[in-house]
Amino acid sequence: MPGFLGEDQVRQVKDRVDLVQLMGEYTPLRKSGAQFTGCCAFHQERTPSMYVYPEQQTYHCFGCGAHGDAISLIREKERLEFVDAIELLAKRVGIVLKYDKQTDSNRSERDALVALYEFATAFYERVLWDALEAREARDYLASRKLGAEVCKRFRLGWAPGSGQLVGEARRKGFASELLLKADLAVDREGRIGDRFYQRVTFPICDRFGNPIAFSARLLPAAELAAKEAGRGVGKYVNSTDTPLYHKGGTVFNLHRARTASRERGRIVVMEGPTDVMAADQAGYGECVAVLGTALTPDHTKQLGNLVGAEGRVVLLLDGDRAGQANSLKAIRTCLSVGVPVRVAVLPDELDPAELLVEGGRADGREIFERVIAEGRADLDHLLRSLAPRPYELDHRRRLAVADDILAALRPMPDAALRSLHMRDVADYFALERSVLEARLSGARPPAAASAESSAAPGGPAPAPELDEDRDAILHALARHQDLRAFAADDLQLEPSHFPEAWQAIAAALLEEGTDVTSLLAMPEVDKDPVVRASVFRWVNSDLASRRISMGDARASLIQNAARLRLAHIKSQLLRLSREIADLSRSGDMSRMAALSGERFAYERQLSDLRGLSDAGPQ
Repeated sequence: MPGFLGEDQVRQVKDRVDLVQLMGEYTPLRKSGAQFTGCCAFHQERTPSMYVYPEQQTYHCFGCGAHGDAISLIREKERLEFVDAIELLAKRVGIVLKYDKQTDSNRSERDALVALYEFATAFYERVLWDALEAREARDYLASRKLGAEVCKRFRLGWAPGSGQLVGEARRKGFASELLLKADLAVDREGRIGDRFYQRVTFPICDRFGNPIAFSARLLPAAELAAKEAGRGVGKYVNSTDTPLYHKGGTVFNLHRARTASRERGRIVVMEGPTDVMAADQAGYGECVAVLGTALTPDHTKQLGNLVGAEGRVVLLLDGDRAGQANSLKAIRTCLSVGVPVRVAVLPDELDPAELLVEGGRADGREIFERVIAEGRADLDHLLRSLAPRPYELDHRRRLAVADDILAALRPMPDAALRSLHMRDVADYFALERSVLEARLSGARPPAAASAESSAAPGGPAPAPELDEDRDAILHALARHQDLRAFAADDLQLEPSHFPEAWQAIAAALLEEGTDVTSLLAMPEVDKDPVVRASVFRWVNSDLASRRISMGDARASLIQNAARLRLAHIKSQLLRLSREIADLSRSGDMSRMAALSGERFAYERQLSDLRGLSDAGPQ
């Protein structure tokens, strides 16, 4: 343990730190009068509620109540003890701390670990560029078209193994216990040896640029030899969690990408360190990667806070099957913490390094920018990936996929945004929103629950509850036979506008000759308790008794039918647009022409419908 720090030194550090600048490294700030505002660095939000007061050097969030100064900010965000936070801030502002009680170990454990990782990084760098044994590693990097400049900028190295790092570290005064705690060494039956052996090392840094871990890559020839010998080895080996490094909360290259991401209004998440380096070499400094683990809520919150409400988090994962599977997992994580993302898909199963550097393509940057610009919104990508052609799914499969989507939406913290997403999901699958909302909550509507309990075991499922518009339309037609021809001919209502279990009832109520007796005698009414309850209610109660009174039956029918047909036409246009986009990519021009004609017909219907609505009741 170090000695004690006097209050005067703590105060000196706090006075020297610029809290506005420090907070700005966690969340974008804007000046607002004498203070600065921004989205909170401690909880996810889209409307700024964090205030930083420069004169008092304090901050306060009116959303979650977070309050404090530079020390509390660093302790919370970097998971540090009090003394460690003071030491980190002191280094930042160039203050040399003096302890009241000096000891032989006058540095905190964290300080010692940071110094050890800086030593290890420099050691690996020297070996990579100076040692004859690292020539194969240098050749590998050259084959990946990664120049010496970018490799040195990212401080790449070569871990020779054979205890060379441990031996050199001991000569520099680092204890074996510290090497083990830092995961730079391993204990093999009492013998302390190097953790990384004959691998290219990629330093992983904290947000201040201090190396705190490594991702180490096996060379291709060694990887092939191990496989041929039947030995299972990982292409990449990453540091395990240490007092410095938490893989679930550390983003590769975030310290360097922070400035570029704010300038460009986006941060691009890639899969591996070589992808990030290739992008940086090509002029894209706003790229980061998550190493050795899936994207976590902690990662996501850091990225969301960095770009703020006006920026974009873009997932640019490899175009192969594994990359796309990872993108779906990442979307679910982002939705769960309320961070909107866009997903960009690389063509031809390329990775960013192959596109920007290795392939030697003159149009690599142009393709890269186009891919980023055409990135899909998170929910849209999830829908298209899980159900590219939802209209081809049977009912059971459609509901199963919809349930998968609902599972991703359920933990969203913003209820209003979740409600908008629910509307999009309902349109995409042509399902009733009320049905999805019931499945989202895990509850059944009361009428449906009672109907199911009264149904015979193993019998058919009861009809679904009708939404307000459809129920009102059929109620009006049951009570007013004189409106049926108008509904069918002028409003162009059809049985297909209703759920399958209700289509026979709708067809009967669109015919002028169906009276109450014949309606009640229909087998569809007799065998289904949900249908029977609704039909009896329509027959025995007038329109004024509805929750939303239908005093003018004709005018109400026009409004209900307009909303119903509008939703139906929009869902068809959405379906056709997706099909046409798919055909455009495949080059099927004849099929595209046919679908374009169908889309034009629906667009005309949409225009006519709006004209009818504008005209109002006649």
